[in-house]
Amino acid sequence: MDETAARQVLLVRAAEATDAASALLTEDDRRYAGRAAAELVRWRAADRGERASAEAFVAKRAELLAAKLTEHSPRTARVLAAMRWRPWIGVALPAIAFASGLIAEHIADPGRVNILAFPLLGIIVWNIAAYVWLLVRSVRALANRSRRRPAWVAQLLSGVRRNLTAHVSGRLAGVLASFALDWGERSAPLVAARAARILHLSAAALAFGAIAGLFLRGLAFEYRAGWESTFLDAPAVHGLLAFFLGPAARFLGEPFPTVDELTALRWDAGGGENAARWIYLYVVTVAAVVILPRLVLAAVAGLRERRLSSRFPLSLDEAYFRRLLSGWREAPARVDVMPYAYTPADEAVQGLQRLAAVLFGDDVQVHWARSVAFGGEDSMGAPPDRSSRAADMVIALFNLAATPETENHGVFLDRLRARTPGPLAAIVDEGPYRSRLGAQAGADARLAERRQAWSGLAETRGLRAVFVDLSMPELTAAQRELDAQLTGRAVSA
Repeated sequence: MDETAARQVLLVRAAEATDAASALLTEDDRRYAGRAAAELVRWRAADRGERASAEAFVAKRAELLAAKLTEHSPRTARVLAAMRWRPWIGVALPAIAFASGLIAEHIADPGRVNILAFPLLGIIVWNIAAYVWLLVRSVRALANRSRRRPAWVAQLLSGVRRNLTAHVSGRLAGVLASFALDWGERSAPLVAARAARILHLSAAALAFGAIAGLFLRGLAFEYRAGWESTFLDAPAVHGLLAFFLGPAARFLGEPFPTVDELTALRWDAGGGENAARWIYLYVVTVAAVVILPRLVLAAVAGLRERRLSSRFPLSLDEAYFRRLLSGWREAPARVDVMPYAYTPADEAVQGLQRLAAVLFGDDVQVHWARSVAFGGEDSMGAPPDRSSRAADMVIALFNLAATPETENHGVFLDRLRARTPGPLAAIVDEGPYRSRLGAQAGADARLAERRQAWSGLAETRGLRAVFVDLSMPELTAAQRELDAQLTGRAVSA
């Protein structure tokens, strides 16, 4: 998706994540947007003879819900507008740089060219220093594999956060602040590429403006070239200028001035000479050292900017998008449940169904296998047909009331792992054991002790046990744990 679509997607994502009470976007709003987006994307894809994509669905849904948000609050539209790039900036800054270069020489003595203090020499030295800095920074970045955002981006995000806090309040403030920070983090590579393009173009424009100003005024006025210095003598000046301008002299096929010729050009020795040859030397040097390299760097940054703008790096593998795209599947999401020595009650079955819906969306099918009897792990049924669609998650379901045994429960997990190509999760239902303990003294300690035992067993199999009372599930913690296992992230205890 492009930059504009990604910005709307992240705004809607922030709203859905922050507005838990659904005050800004109701459930009806979200369902309508999902249905309408799916129909529009599929219709447009069919009209073009293309295949409808999940990315297009996410973008269209966000577009519809962003419009709904702006209906609730015009401030949302202003925030989106504030985040939008102004292309005129990329024209204005190089134009200002060109104008600055055009008048740079005129600020100094308009009739005399000091070949040691010439503005073009300063431009050359400054650009060489800039190239060295860019090279050092690139090498350090490659060595450190650093992806940290630049300090100036962090300062910009801090300013945006303060501005939102000052002008927006209530639920919307949290949504917009979360969106601004998320957008700032994710768009930092694009902003850096855009800034690099403009800065390189501005540097080239400044140098070109300085050259243009010299030639325009040189048509009507004569420039006289000479030099003066408190600390440098003629041999030192010759060495310095030969380093910078010698290659240009060889390119033009002209001999570089000798030490004696430079001695005669001191201002205190006479009136200098016509500056034409020095201007040509500087023009060739500036073109080779400043203008051409800067244009190449600007082109490289521009290509990266266009790539990031047209294909914004927004991964749809995150948990939010996975749940969002559950309704976009060619087939419903599938969760296979394998109980071990446990026959869950109807309330537990319904609780696990709700948990699966939170993870994968409403369009999910939960398939319950027959419970494996204690000690029957070696006689488990044949593995599923690998030619059929694999489950999006396989759940090994245990009862916290049971004491985990490596030679039974552990072997069961090993057998299940061997036949499961996709994600495997171990869920331990606390409901039956919690009901058995009731209000007994030390119930919490016994629950904690049993959890520790199950956690230890799961860890020996490379899993993390998820504890939940399926009869009355508190879904947030279990969802976070399972999301992390689906995406391969670690969850802090």
